[in-house]
Amino acid sequence: MSESVNIYFKCKGRMYTLMMKTSGENITLSMLVGRICTKLELDESKVKLQLRYNAVLLGSTEEIYICDDEDVGVYISLGENNRRYVLYVEVITPPELPEQLSRVEVINKSSAGKNYEDEMRDNAAIVLCECEEQGTEPKEAIVEVDDTQDAEIGSQDESMDIHDDRGDEYVEPPPVVEAGQFKKEWEDGIGLNLFQEFPSRAALQEVVDKGAFANSFGYVIKKSDKERYLLTCAKESCAWRIRASNIQNTSIYSIRKYNKMHTCTRISKSKTRMRKRKGTPELVAALLHDTFPGQMETPVPKVIMELVQTKLGVKISYSTALRGKRQAICDLKGSAEDSYKDINCYLYMLKKVNEGTITYLKLDEEDKFQYLFIALGASIEGFQVMRKVIIVDATHLKNGYGGVLVFASAQDPNRHHYIIAIGVLDSENDASWGWFFEKLLTVVPDTPELVFMSDRNSSLIKGIRNVYFAAHHGYCIWHLSQNVKGHATNVNRDVVAWRFMELSRVYTMAEFEREYRTFKLRYPSAANYLEDTTVKEKWARCCFRGQRYNLDTSNCVESLNSVFLNARKYSLIPMLDAIISKISVWFNEHRKEAASGSNENKLVPLVENYLHDLWVEAEKLKVTELNTFQLEYNVRGSEGKEYFVNLLLKTCSCKVFDIQKYPCVHALAGFIAFENDTTRTRSMEIHELVSKYYWAEMWALAYYRTIYLVPDKSQWDIPDDIKALKVLPLPRKKKKGRTKVLRFPSTGERRPKRQRTQNKRRPRQSLQWLLFGNHSI
Repeated sequence: MSESVNIYFKCKGRMYTLMMKTSGENITLSMLVGRICTKLELDESKVKLQLRYNAVLLGSTEEIYICDDEDVGVYISLGENNRRYVLYVEVITPPELPEQLSRVEVINKSSAGKNYEDEMRDNAAIVLCECEEQGTEPKEAIVEVDDTQDAEIGSQDESMDIHDDRGDEYVEPPPVVEAGQFKKEWEDGIGLNLFQEFPSRAALQEVVDKGAFANSFGYVIKKSDKERYLLTCAKESCAWRIRASNIQNTSIYSIRKYNKMHTCTRISKSKTRMRKRKGTPELVAALLHDTFPGQMETPVPKVIMELVQTKLGVKISYSTALRGKRQAICDLKGSAEDSYKDINCYLYMLKKVNEGTITYLKLDEEDKFQYLFIALGASIEGFQVMRKVIIVDATHLKNGYGGVLVFASAQDPNRHHYIIAIGVLDSENDASWGWFFEKLLTVVPDTPELVFMSDRNSSLIKGIRNVYFAAHHGYCIWHLSQNVKGHATNVNRDVVAWRFMELSRVYTMAEFEREYRTFKLRYPSAANYLEDTTVKEKWARCCFRGQRYNLDTSNCVESLNSVFLNARKYSLIPMLDAIISKISVWFNEHRKEAASGSNENKLVPLVENYLHDLWVEAEKLKVTELNTFQLEYNVRGSEGKEYFVNLLLKTCSCKVFDIQKYPCVHALAGFIAFENDTTRTRSMEIHELVSKYYWAEMWALAYYRTIYLVPDKSQWDIPDDIKALKVLPLPRKKKKGRTKVLRFPSTGERRPKRQRTQNKRRPRQSLQWLLFGNHSI
């Protein structure tokens, strides 16, 4: 428990009070001196305090001096009911001036070239006396003001004569001077210039705020209107001031008058005063701009709190740090309202710098933003040489306006992300998903070769079914496994999820039927859920009617949600900039990777490495398992490549070659036998057995175009008809509590239960206290 001690002290004729909290510790002499210096606004390193008191109630007639911690303890113990003797404080500034120095020792004597700054006490002042002779500089006089007396220097009788050794010459008494009237001027450290311009009044105040915090001074706003902005020092006697004027018909403010020198004392940087200071989001944003110039990614709020306290000496809350972080992003890329206002101009410039780009924007009846669709021209053209499998998923935005961000992405033959289309919808419902797939149809035509992979969102499923009639649709087996394990009972649910994913990836129908029967016997409740809610043609690899290659989950798009986790917190245009910038980086990296291979490498690195590792194993199978193949080939081998590939597909009972579209170990063994056969009439290369989508040449074509970013707003050239289009932002959604970061569970997926810790097994411990009580342990 912390206790408070009240102390009354007198210095230079004035009474002061202190309240010190002990916090279970004894008050030391250094603690007491430090608090008194803070109260008197003195620099503890440059002054020395002499403390004394009169213990009259104890019968003592002499003053008792406090010299060490023991004396402080005795002084504190003498108080009753939190009342103590008055403490007399004398301020001593070393080195001391001689005691015989009179109040006015140097009058009308030149002091040129001499510096009294280090010799004066706190209660001394400089008096400037004018010389009677013209053309001479004013003289200086040291005047010591004794504040302990009630009478001032000027209260002496004006008729009093002052004599010296030269005779009866009359000397005029010195002018009345108050202690501390003349102080050394100091610079504010802001560094403004006359006629310097600021984009707004708030921008000017941010600069002044930062300087005031860094250099420990306060200011007040004297006048603030549409035409002028006047700031003065918090101390009325100080000459520091800034006056700015508004430039007509603009929001720009220009500095007209600026006095950067303070004539007051600097505010103490003690903890007591710093607690009274309050940081603002604008101040935090200004500090972030200086520390991380031009960067959208700044530290987390907890680190920002420490940064502000270290550099500015101000404690801010977590919410202030978070709002300042968001304000810094708005300063770089504009506010959320500006993003909606300029979205038409942004889309116009995006299509201008990226040829072939297709965009759609839909507004509601009140001209408010509703849906957005973007497909870059480079991605549209590159998808023509890609495997026709598209993964679709949506993730929630965290910019305060709600909505979801939609990705329609493919996977290139080397298993890299290949984003085809981006969408921003108000929510996941039938109307929004239907609109998105209608616009996607203008980019990706409906063909039987096309396959969609997604989770089991009902609106998404309905949107694909109503727009793409010929395409096939498969379910993500990972999402489905989470639903399946939630319906399993009396078993390890993680094992059930793993068993289901292994079952769904079986290649042959015979093996699938056998494994599925085992699954239903071991996990009947999970199997009943599967049969009641899905059909095996949607998730089983061997039963799927389309060609989806190795893709059986939506993890490709789920990882995109993590890549753009921070971008989802931005407003609309900064978010699109971040996404397009990342796509452009990927295009550049993969274009360079595709071009770096030699001409001898006909396949992408993934398949090339796979076949290289499989070659040794395939050589062992060529004699034992391909007798039927050798017989049929010798009879009909002259019919060409197509028959040869079909013959390999029939011979390969594992069906890996049929589904993955590159040779399995059996097909590779058949190719080796073909190459070693001396009776063959034609030669064949290994890449001819692989689907054209895995050829390095096709891979390079997918990335041959460059994606360009939208230039800065100052470089936009927008027609007047585009500028006239208006888009209003959606109403901001006000939510209580902390911002939600984790996604919502998909359809059928159980929400994670709160972990219970009461019934968890703890480390082995002694149970003797159950029998004999705690005292026996």
